[in-house]
Amino acid sequence: MDNKPDTMTDKPRKTLSLGRKTDKSDGTSPSGSKTIAGKRIIRREASTTPSPPRNKPAKGKAPRKKPAASKKVVIPPSTIRAQELDQQLQGHFGAWRDHLPLAVGIEKAIFRYISTNHISASKRVVQQLLHRHTSTMQYLHNLMQQPLRYHLDGSPAGEVIPTERESAALKLASLPPT
Repeated sequence: MDNKPDTMTDKPRKTLSLGRKTDKSDGTSPSGSKTIAGKRIIRREASTTPSPPRNKPAKGKAPRKKPAASKKVVIPPSTIRAQELDQQLQGHFGAWRDHLPLAVGIEKAIFRYISTNHISASKRVVQQLLHRHTSTMQYLHNLMQQPLRYHLDGSPAGEVIPTERESAALKLASLPPT
C-alpha cells in the first residue's frame, strides 16, 4: 500500500492495491491452498472447515417415510370421447361390434357418422379409437381368419391381402398372453 500525505491532517493515507498476496514464495499457503499461474487451488483433504454431519439413522431402525399421497388419476378428454364414440359405434354397427376387418379408409365413414349424429369428436379421438380397436386380439384374429374387409354397415369392401395377414400374425404374437 502506498502512503500519501493527506493535505488536511498531514497524516499518511492508505490506498487500496489490487494485487494478490502470496503467503510463501513456493506458492503454497499454510491452509493447504496452492497458487499456480495466479489461480488458487484448494485441496479437499487439506480443507480446514469441517463438513456438516450427516443424519444417519440409528442401527436397526429404518427411517420413517411419509405415506404416499394418493394421486388422482386424470383421464384425458380425448380418451373419454373415444370411449363414448366406441360405445355408440358398437350400438349401431355390427361390423364394429364383431371386430370384423374394416375397410381401408374407414375413418371417412366414421367422420360422416359423427357429423350426421352431431357428436363432438376430433381427428385425434378417431385416430386413437381406430388404433385401440384395430390393436385388440379379437380384431387381429379376425383379420387373419376373414377373407374380406367390411364397411361399418356390414357390406363387403374388399379382400384382406396376405401381407396384412402376416402383419396381424406378428402383432398378435407380440401381444402379451391374457
